[in-house]
Amino acid sequence: MLSVAICGAGGLGRRHAENFRLIPDTQVTLIHDAVPEAASALADQLGARVAGSESEVFGDDIDIVVIATPTPLHAYYTIKAAEAGKHVFCEKPMCRTLAQGEEMLAAVEEASVTFMVGHVLRLFPQYARAHDLIVAGEIGEVGVARTSRINTMPSGRGSWFQDYALSGGVTLDMTIHDFDWLLWTFGPAERVYSVGAHQHMPLLDYALTTIRFESGAIAHAEGSWADTGAFRTSFDIAGSKGLLRHDSTQMATLTVQRRGVQEGVAGVQVPESPAARSPYMMEDEHFVECVLSGDEPSITGREALEAVRLALAALESNEAAGKVVEL
Repeated sequence: MLSVAICGAGGLGRRHAENFRLIPDTQVTLIHDAVPEAASALADQLGARVAGSESEVFGDDIDIVVIATPTPLHAYYTIKAAEAGKHVFCEKPMCRTLAQGEEMLAAVEEASVTFMVGHVLRLFPQYARAHDLIVAGEIGEVGVARTSRINTMPSGRGSWFQDYALSGGVTLDMTIHDFDWLLWTFGPAERVYSVGAHQHMPLLDYALTTIRFESGAIAHAEGSWADTGAFRTSFDIAGSKGLLRHDSTQMATLTVQRRGVQEGVAGVQVPESPAARSPYMMEDEHFVECVLSGDEPSITGREALEAVRLALAALESNEAAGKVVEL
C-alpha cells in the first residue's frame, strides 16, 4: 500500500486527495497545509492525520508527495520530497522560474523517483481526440490554431493568484494548459509574441499570445481572468484537409469539418468530459501505475518545463509591450 501525503488542502489538493482515496494500492495518510483548519477539515473527511510539522511530509511512512500548493512553493517541496526518496506529483505550472525547474529535474533524476506534473488537459477527451487526429494527419498539414480559455479571476487564500510575482497571472497559471497541449501536438516553438491587459488593469488579467512553431504552424492562445460568466474553453485547428472545432458551450464539443464536404454535419463528435471518466482521476491513476511499474509518466518533467519556458517567454513579451521573443 502506497502512503500519500497531500501538500495543500485547497481545491486541487482536495480533488487529488479524494482520487487517491479511491485508487487501489494507495492510502491518503497525511494532510499538510499552512492553514490548520483547512488541513483538519480534509483530514477528517478522509480519515488521515494532519501534519504537526512540515518534516512529517518527508517521513519514512510516506511514499508519495502530492504538491498542490501555490506555485512558488512547487520547487521547494519537490526537491525536499525527492531528496527524501519520495515519488512526486506536482500540480501545474511546474515552477515559477526556469532555474527552479532545472533544480527540480536534477533532484528527481538524482533520487530516481517518479515525477509527474499535472498537465491534465491532455486527458480531456476533446483535446486528446484532437491531438490524435492531428498527429494522424486527418486534417492534413496544420496552418493555424486558435485556443481560448476564459474564466473569472480566481480567489485564493491571500489572493496570491492576483499577485503577479507569485502566480505569473493568467498566462503562467491558466493558459499554460493550452501551451502544453500545443507543444505536445505541434512540437517545439520558435518565437512568441504576447499582449495583455495586466499592466494597466491588474484585476482584469487578459493575454493574447501568438506562437510560431518550428513546423511552420501558427497558434493564437487567448487566456482571460477578466470574465464574469461561466468557465469555458474553445479551439479551432485549421489544416489543409479540414478543420477541428471545440466549444465547451455546445452539445457536440468536438467536430471535424472536411474540406470539400458541403454538409454542415460533424464528422466526429466527442461527448463532454462530465460524461466521460474524470481526467483528474485518470492522471492520478497513471501516476500510480508509473510508481508501481517504474515507467516514465506520459507527461515528462522536461515537457512540463518547456511549457513553463513558453509561458515565461510570453510574459517577457507582454511586459515589453509585445516584443517578439525568440525561444
